[in-house]
Amino acid sequence: MRMIFATLFACFSLEVSVSAAPDKKLSAPKESVQFILDSNRILLDVVFTTPDGHERSALAWFNMGMSTPVLTKLLYRELGVDRGAPLRLAIGERRLEARAEKVIDGDGGVGVPTFAHLFAPRRVEAMLPAQMLTDYVVRIDYGRRRLALNAPGGKRPEGLPVPILLNRDTGIVAVEAEVDSDSRALAIDAGSGYSWMRGDVARDLLTRRPDWRRVHGAVGAANANMVDFAFEKEGDVLRIPSVRIGDLQFRQVGFLGTAPVLGSFAEGLFGDLFWDNWRKAAPAPVIGWLGGNALRDYELTIDYPNRMSYWRRQRAPDPTELNQPPITLVRQGDRYLIGGVAQTRTKPQALLDIEIGDELLAIDGVAARGASKDDVFAALHGAPGERKRLTLDRRGARVEADVAVESFE
Repeated sequence: MRMIFATLFACFSLEVSVSAAPDKKLSAPKESVQFILDSNRILLDVVFTTPDGHERSALAWFNMGMSTPVLTKLLYRELGVDRGAPLRLAIGERRLEARAEKVIDGDGGVGVPTFAHLFAPRRVEAMLPAQMLTDYVVRIDYGRRRLALNAPGGKRPEGLPVPILLNRDTGIVAVEAEVDSDSRALAIDAGSGYSWMRGDVARDLLTRRPDWRRVHGAVGAANANMVDFAFEKEGDVLRIPSVRIGDLQFRQVGFLGTAPVLGSFAEGLFGDLFWDNWRKAAPAPVIGWLGGNALRDYELTIDYPNRMSYWRRQRAPDPTELNQPPITLVRQGDRYLIGGVAQTRTKPQALLDIEIGDELLAIDGVAARGASKDDVFAALHGAPGERKRLTLDRRGARVEADVAVESFE
């Protein structure tokens, strides 16, 4: 349960004061740095400085939905943060710093993501919030997998300009968007693998627009958190035909409309606990955020000092991204379990050989236990109607299930 709530509230934002190191003047770096895209989340190779001046490299998750740096307990001690040393790090040539009291010790817990659950088998040891970068113009080149931190005042970035709203204390940015002819605020969160939306807003949209494509239960990239909790297993994945921000238009963009964290009855009494708390750190009353599934088609530049974003399209959206057998997965350690069966409006497929709680051992002979989420998604992905042979463990007995890929285009 502790891990579940850690993941649920991983995007809660806590106030933190960070800045560029005072002895480093903002100037143009020689080049951008490479990043890894893991389940549509950005991982950076960051160089940390120990109290004795040595360098310590580690993979860090760049998260635009949180404002407080998080370190594993081991890294926290190695860097002397437990003894009051400031957090010092470099991304390429850029040097950043945060005071010790503003750094969280240990991944996992309420409000803190669990790195192993999200990224294993990769070893991720830190989470870096966008708040650390708000002195810069941040360019995220998804096509080339490169990130650059530039000083403000240089050449105007390429792409369509869209003004942003910024909470300077937390670093979270949002844009005014037109969703189904209504003006709404959406956060921009490259730290999330998929776009999310308040469940009550999503349910209202689906009621108003019964023709929109939807599926009950997360599949594919929308299932990126893989926790054994209703918000994802019983959420609604919907495709919104048009989301416009400024002169930029997203077509058929996918969102996960989250299910109530504590159930519908509790939501009726107390409101949506997740969203009502998370959006306190946003610069406006947002209804959700644009995550990696929407952002990865662009080169995205965030000019924090001038409150402006720039969007340059690099590729067309992939409408087949969610096509797989209609199963929602739950991750426990290095194992993948069947957490639910997703349902579309079409006649549901008979899944008599699959039970909730079965462990997924292999997909067409490709081992699932210990594999990365991206590898599991790739093995499940296919053309509509294609058959996938799932090898399952059911209470110690091996079961084979032949299941068809469904279209969620």
